Amino acid sequence: MKKLANPSVVEKTVREHGIMGKYEVGVYQASEDEVKKLWDGQPHNVLSFPLELDKTYPDGVIRLGDIVVCKTDIERFESLVEHACLHLLGIHHN
Repeated sequence: MKKLANPSVVEKTVREHGIMGKYEVGVYQASEDEVKKLWDGQPHNVLSFPLELDKTYPDGVIRLGDIVVCKTDIERFESLVEHACLHLLGIHHN
């Protein structure tokens, strides 16, 4: 699994939803097999693993959680990261 840096879509999303100050979101790219191992053995284009919402750690950083994007959907990377970031913020779809 490869950690990626794409702060613009994450930055935009968290700021639009009221997160101020220092925050941390891990964004990773993984193969389809790696994604299957992470969650239920089924293929997924993106996974989010939220940490406790509204918690600021002793170092002053709000850690929202991690996002894993499957390499097979890399052309939709930014929209998938935004979608997963919303999940980390507790915003879910029907």
